[in-house]
Amino acid sequence: MTPRLSQLVAAVLILGSVSDALSQEEPEKNPFADPDMQPSYRAQCHEVRELTKDRETGSTRIDFSVTGPLALVHFDGTLAYLGLCGTAPEPKVLCITYQTNDMKVGEVVTITGGYSRPNPDFIVLDPCLAQRPDGTAQ
Repeated sequence: MTPRLSQLVAAVLILGSVSDALSQEEPEKNPFADPDMQPSYRAQCHEVRELTKDRETGSTRIDFSVTGPLALVHFDGTLAYLGLCGTAPEPKVLCITYQTNDMKVGEVVTITGGYSRPNPDFIVLDPCLAQRPDGTAQ
C-alpha cells in the first residue's frame, strides 16, 4: 500500500468512527425493571402507550414506573387505589397499595410496581409504591 493510500484509509476510518459516535441515539427510555428494583427511567403519562406497546404481561413479574398527576385517590379501608394518566390517548394506570399517605388528586407522584395490562387502555401496578417528588415514599 502506498503512503498516500494508507493516509486515505486512515482518514476514512477516523471519519467513520466520528460519524458513528455522532449518530448514536440517546439511551433507550426503559421504565421497566426487575422486581423491587428502580427502573432507569420513569415514564411520563404522554409516553406510557408508546413505551408499553410491545410489552406483554408474562408469568414473571416486572416492575414499571410512571410519574404524573393523580387522577384518583381512593381508600376502601383495606387497600388504597391511586390512578394516574388516562387522558386520551393515554392508558389509565392504577397503583394498588396499602395507604394514601394523604396524597390528593392533582398531586404529582411517581408510582412503581408489578406491571400487568388487562387491556390496551388500562395498566395495573400491584404491588405498588407511590412517592412524592420530595422522596416521601409510601
